[in-house]
Amino acid sequence: MSLDQRFAIIRSIGVESTDEDDVRRLLGKKVAPVCYVWCDPSPSVHIAQGIMMVINVRKMVKAGCRVKILIADWFARMQHKFDGDLAKIRTFGLYMIEIWKAVGLDLNGVEFIWLSDEINSHSAEYWALVMDIFRNNTLRKITRCCEIVDPFMLNRNINDSYDPKNVTASTLFTPCVHCAAILLQKADIWLLSMDHEEDLHDKLIRQYCKGMKHERPIILSHNKLPNLIEHPELAKNGDPSWAIFIEDREVYLSYKLSRAFCPAKVAEGNPCLEYIKYIVFPWFGYFEVPRKEENGGSRTFQNMEELIIDYESGALGAAEVKLALAEALTKILKPVHDHFANNCEAQNLEDEALRSIPRY
Repeated sequence: MSLDQRFAIIRSIGVESTDEDDVRRLLGKKVAPVCYVWCDPSPSVHIAQGIMMVINVRKMVKAGCRVKILIADWFARMQHKFDGDLAKIRTFGLYMIEIWKAVGLDLNGVEFIWLSDEINSHSAEYWALVMDIFRNNTLRKITRCCEIVDPFMLNRNINDSYDPKNVTASTLFTPCVHCAAILLQKADIWLLSMDHEEDLHDKLIRQYCKGMKHERPIILSHNKLPNLIEHPELAKNGDPSWAIFIEDREVYLSYKLSRAFCPAKVAEGNPCLEYIKYIVFPWFGYFEVPRKEENGGSRTFQNMEELIIDYESGALGAAEVKLALAEALTKILKPVHDHFANNCEAQNLEDEALRSIPRY
């Protein structure tokens, strides 16, 4: 595979990056760059964590990268998620690994790493790095990196930010330990999401490495799926309709999408079309809309451009898109659901995870 082909594959993962020239130089210099993927363990696995991540990891492996998925169990414990119970957090990590295996992730080019093991094995190096990042940043910079929201809405509305009166000291600690965990791995590439929090931490890493002449990893940001609710600020706390999760079975998944925001003839900012763009097309290579003959017959779209033309013209309706999207996602998730239904060990992990999800 040529350098241009490898670069095009990695470039297709996400948004434009200031690091693109660095990516090209790295691929020209290294046959098998090391790419790390950050993963926050959770009992409720967003479809982006379960499916989009596998799509992106496959691309990295195809481009010749050695991929290491870092499961941030220690980080979750530090933030006192799930009562800070590391054993429980590890169970959620194992649950996610089981999901990725069921989805079809090829484990030959992938290694799983637990952050708690890394910190315990390199504690002197890690804590020295944490303190150095602290020393070389002002309180103002650190507080700017603490505008954290919960991306999985397990505890509050997705647009709620922390009340300053209730912010614990560990929140101020978070950006520095996060950056140190990233730099500790000495990766060539880090694949992170477009979350506001991670974007702020990315800037902190860049500033620190530039000021200290520390070797900085290339940061790639993959696309983030939008909220399915039209006005998330008005939704009740913990409303699960904001996204599709791996555990959503066919009926519940269809119900969620029936309520999803999908403005007729409007493609830009349409969350249902974003799901098709970043999940369905990369997975199947096409998007099929089943229709009766009297309604023009079924239509198979080969790319997003074709779909947008029909949607914006009104030739394709919102209800049709929702039904077809529900059918496509159900097909993608069926092997996962079958795996957990037929494998006792996997079922036990799922049961443990689902018991920990706050109910709406």
